[in-house]
Amino acid sequence: MNLLSGVNKAVPVDGRGRLKADNSWKAALALLKEPKKFLQDLLGFKGEVDAGNVKLWNFDANREQIADPEFTPDRLKKASPCASGVCAWIINITKYYDVVTEVEPKKQAVREANEQLAVANEKKRVMEELVAELNAKLAILQASFDKAMKEKADAEESAARSARRLDLANRLINALGANVELWGAAIVDIGKQIEVVVGDVLLASAFVSYVGPFNKKYRDMILNDKFCNYFTDRGIPVSPEKNPLAILTNDAEIASWNNEKLPSDRVSTENGTILTNSDRFSLIIDPQLQGITWLKDRFKNGNLQVTRLSNKKMVSTIE
Repeated sequence: MNLLSGVNKAVPVDGRGRLKADNSWKAALALLKEPKKFLQDLLGFKGEVDAGNVKLWNFDANREQIADPEFTPDRLKKASPCASGVCAWIINITKYYDVVTEVEPKKQAVREANEQLAVANEKKRVMEELVAELNAKLAILQASFDKAMKEKADAEESAARSARRLDLANRLINALGANVELWGAAIVDIGKQIEVVVGDVLLASAFVSYVGPFNKKYRDMILNDKFCNYFTDRGIPVSPEKNPLAILTNDAEIASWNNEKLPSDRVSTENGTILTNSDRFSLIIDPQLQGITWLKDRFKNGNLQVTRLSNKKMVSTIE
């Protein structure tokens, strides 16, 4: 009721606009007879605070009650959920008012500081214009001097620059002439590669995805009898050699694998190609321990850790 004094006309006030204590309870009962209107008055109270229509004493009259440790929404909720909500509203709107009254002077101070800054910036602008005018006069004199010196330097540099350009042009012409045939052949090769790139990529993808679990006999059968026939029957352009390794790797990379103790036979090379071109970690069935030997040598400088299920320290090693 104190908060609504002077704001809600249904709240009785004295000549100073403060709550009449003797009529407060009756007035409260009258307000509560219309719950929807009372709720709308509470919801619109923030706007009254923002407009400056609520006096300081409206809030000060409740501060002793708010400071009471018994005056909390949780304690009142046991008696009445509605009273708990009103309690929370009183506490929160009081905090909001305190923030507004504390922030507004600071905003005013900021506005005053900005006005002072604007005055100082204007003085600075005037001085900068004066300095710019003097610098412009100095620049004219300096430009005249620089122009004379530049004309002298340009005259000395012109012959040397022309000679350098002529030399570079001759070198470029000679270089281009020597590579005409090479470029022509490269264009032809690239044109042929573009025609079969879709088929080559499809063949390489199928190779990596499907042939890994099989030995050489079945790999050759899948590649030659299945994949290649599929491409031929459907007219899919593909390189004549139909070799996935030529698409997925190169001789230099294969040589580096061999140096890392991977056997040089076709199946081992295919295994290395599949492993290095797979998005997921490959499962290696390795009865001859050729794969683990290669991996240990390949990652020996990468802090490789080797463990097994029977190792008591397996968990700590993985961690």
